[in-house]
Amino acid sequence: MKKIFMLMLVTVLLAACTTSQKTTTASKTKALTPEGQWEYSITDTPEGNFSGIMTISKNGEGYQASLNANGGDLPFESFNWNESEQKATGELYYSGTSVQFQAAMNEDQMEGGLAAMGMVFPFKAVRKR
Repeated sequence: MKKIFMLMLVTVLLAACTTSQKTTTASKTKALTPEGQWEYSITDTPEGNFSGIMTISKNGEGYQASLNANGGDLPFESFNWNESEQKATGELYYSGTSVQFQAAMNEDQMEGGLAAMGMVFPFKAVRKR
């Protein structure tokens, strides 16, 4: 029963990340990209809340990303951007544990979650200007 509840919780959280939005200027649509620096927070983890800077940069045809907090970098093993859905996904390892990342983005905000070991932790970020 507990596993079913956790699966439903993960499903609801990921479904909540389906919002998409594009910026328009005059008569043409400007494609948003996740490139840049983002002030992020991850909440409700067993180890407490985390915050810092997420850096996303173009890497050939794809992207690379890392989380920085307290002077340490945590690089993503993979980071993907779906332009049509305005969603970012990726994977990173924290203390040897695989962590799945998913967030919906509008021009200046990302919202989603980090999932590990059957738990999902809220993720929010604001583009740094």
